[in-house]
Amino acid sequence: MITSVIRVSTLLIGVAILLTGHGLQLALIPLRAELLEWSNIALGVLGSAYFAGFLLGCFSIPRLVSRIGHVRCFATLSALLTAAILALTLLETFASWLVLRFVTGIAISGLYLVIESWLNEMADNDARGGVLGFYTAIVLAAMATGQLLLNVAPIDGDRLFVIAALLIVLAGIPICVTRAAQPVQIPSATFSPLLIVHTSRAASVGALVAGMVTAVYYALGPAWGLQVGMEIGGISSMMALGIIGGAVTLLPLGRFSDGRDRRLIIFAIMLAGAVTAVFAAFAPVAITPYLMFVFGACVMPIQALSLAHASDNIENNSFMEVGTGLLVMNACGAIIGPLAAAQAMQWFGSSAFFLFNAVALAVGGLLVLFMIHSRHPHQDHFTKFQMVTTAAAQGALQLDPRADPESR
Repeated sequence: MITSVIRVSTLLIGVAILLTGHGLQLALIPLRAELLEWSNIALGVLGSAYFAGFLLGCFSIPRLVSRIGHVRCFATLSALLTAAILALTLLETFASWLVLRFVTGIAISGLYLVIESWLNEMADNDARGGVLGFYTAIVLAAMATGQLLLNVAPIDGDRLFVIAALLIVLAGIPICVTRAAQPVQIPSATFSPLLIVHTSRAASVGALVAGMVTAVYYALGPAWGLQVGMEIGGISSMMALGIIGGAVTLLPLGRFSDGRDRRLIIFAIMLAGAVTAVFAAFAPVAITPYLMFVFGACVMPIQALSLAHASDNIENNSFMEVGTGLLVMNACGAIIGPLAAAQAMQWFGSSAFFLFNAVALAVGGLLVLFMIHSRHPHQDHFTKFQMVTTAAAQGALQLDPRADPESR
């Protein structure tokens, strides 16, 4: 595995720099919008626009990669992402930001796809799981670091936007000078809505709920902190701890679910996440960052476990369709979640940020529990859990660990 990691080290360095900048701008956007005195509903719409762009990018970028190659596509998308971030400082109108957040979603999903397909191509079959695990650790560490960079400059100035844009531009240097061979293309994503529902109703519910709560976390979490009087340092720590919580539990929960009915694990963490969210809604603000660690530990692994559960019930030839179906379910949740949570916060106040998540997780958990009692799992189809964190990776599907290298 060490040899494989060294071979893709320039790609991993680029990923670390890119996602540090991405994590910073993701946390900064709702804070800056809050300072502009936009409503919670406006913040929710901005979050939904970002995830709508992310979904579109997952389906459209593979064609661009096939035409111009991985390096040129990465350079193009990083330039587009940089321009979108810098334009936020020049165009402080809601309509402009809506378009720019949509463009940002397209660009970042494409960058994920380029890097993940490239890593998959470069990793030996035996070392693929280790390389993806290393990649996952870098993704989570970089995103958490990006949240903490909120402390380096005032949020009411342009310096943080410039830092985020600088990091994204710098990420292109190790990517563009790498000697790693480029893959030929990224397979186009196709799916059937009926196939994913027929294959695993529980995985569909898990993906939908995971999309809702994680999107609400990223789109509205920093604004919630500002609304309840948290300092910027506390907000950045809270957001980083949520990501770190997910990083701590992702692999242990995945490994624990191997050989078991994964629906029980999904139900348990949904229930634990709902209880944590209810407690956080009424707890003193001072302990919220620690509760967010527990909350992230519960909700961040849901999507990966849902993908693993779906893969228990399918054959190799339908993995791409099912994986893409789960991506669509996750993205639908991510588009709906910020809109609904923002409306709830507008009606019931800032505590609705956690209460909305609690309701979503509780309803999802009850649906999964019903499915456990109404349908037995296919015990002979349990597969080994694999570390896959981003929605792009979960849906598009170069990263099926069961596939033959010839079939990729």
